[in-house]
Amino acid sequence: MLPTRVQIDPMLRTKDANMTDDYTLTVRLDTDAADAEERIRAALADEGFGILTEIDVQATLKEKLDVDMAPYTILGACNPQLAHQAIEADEHVGALLPCNVLVRALPDGTTEIAAADPQAMLGVSTSDDLRELAVDARGRIEQALRAVSA
Repeated sequence: MLPTRVQIDPMLRTKDANMTDDYTLTVRLDTDAADAEERIRAALADEGFGILTEIDVQATLKEKLDVDMAPYTILGACNPQLAHQAIEADEHVGALLPCNVLVRALPDGTTEIAAADPQAMLGVSTSDDLRELAVDARGRIEQALRAVSA
């Protein structure tokens, strides 16, 4: 197993020469995708998130299109307490849930974990209650990203 270390500050949003990304919180780890996924699952659990959905994009594209690609998994993370409060505040918020967390292998052997920023996702709402919940959710996701980076 490769040693792990942070290459991108988890509080920075991903930005590169080709794309401006204002909706994810991202870290890059010197480890393989399987290890990174195991670590982010545990870190999210520590912050009260369960994984409701898992989409193995690599396997799906291989099966449906016979396309080979590096590991690329989307985890649908949900903190039940925050989700309940959000639904109580706005019954349509379910269209923006759960919090998606992407784990993808990069060509250089590292792995990127990119979590949807709850403040960006819920920022479309005019509800002050939802915006407060988004701040809480973002803090928990940032903590999970810090934990996998340690």
